[in-house]
Amino acid sequence: MPIYERISALVSLTLLGLVAYFLIDLPSRAIELTLWGSPLTLTVSQWWLMALLLGGLAAAGARDVVYTHPGLPRRASEYALTFWVLPGLLVILATLWLPLLATALGWWLVGLGATGTLLWLVVLAEYHTIDPRDPQYELARLWLSLVAYGVAFGFCVAIYQTRARSILSATEVLLVSGLLAASLLRAGPVQARRGWLLAGIAALVMGQSMWSLNYWRIPPLTAGLWLLLIFYVFTGLAQQHLLGRLTRRALIEFAAVAAVGIFVIWRYAP
Repeated sequence: MPIYERISALVSLTLLGLVAYFLIDLPSRAIELTLWGSPLTLTVSQWWLMALLLGGLAAAGARDVVYTHPGLPRRASEYALTFWVLPGLLVILATLWLPLLATALGWWLVGLGATGTLLWLVVLAEYHTIDPRDPQYELARLWLSLVAYGVAFGFCVAIYQTRARSILSATEVLLVSGLLAASLLRAGPVQARRGWLLAGIAALVMGQSMWSLNYWRIPPLTAGLWLLLIFYVFTGLAQQHLLGRLTRRALIEFAAVAAVGIFVIWRYAP
């Protein structure tokens, strides 16, 4: 099956699942736990079930697409795993935000179409980043980076606005940011383990940052911007280190970006 047909089949199945999400009513279940001497309630809802199912479908579909590339090493599982992350998390985020548009059918359809378009372009771009000699490699990497940062921002806002306990919200941010960092730090099969290690460090930084922000009652949008800035700076520095380009000039550039970002968020964010 040609690559475009594979991607189209994946997107079609995912969109059908998103439509079914609004038609199927599944029961919720509350799980009572005691963590460090205090009660904790976890709610297993319809959203979690459908989000994991559709996210897994998108990840598996992306896997099938990238494995058709002749340049992908068949035994580089740690490297291949990084191609699953962004499509899966993109769909999970869509299942979280699309219900907010359900009150207006027109906007919901626009959101559904945007989700399908983004997923199609993300999987295609991942296919073009397998071989650095691909003419579309640089453009595809730029596109994937933009989408990854957008997904990170969306998750950070959504998680912070739940006002959940830090043991939950910080852990969620840690997991999401770690996976997205691994996707951003994909630099070839040889560097796969180092990429995952650096992604783990970035995840710990993000988890600690979320824990700290929970003590600072600010609007979710502002919290998302702070977390996005931290995520951008740390993943950017990690990427430069992974590629052997972490020079004094690069440090100055990222420090300047961080300073401008802090000023803009502090001055203009709500």
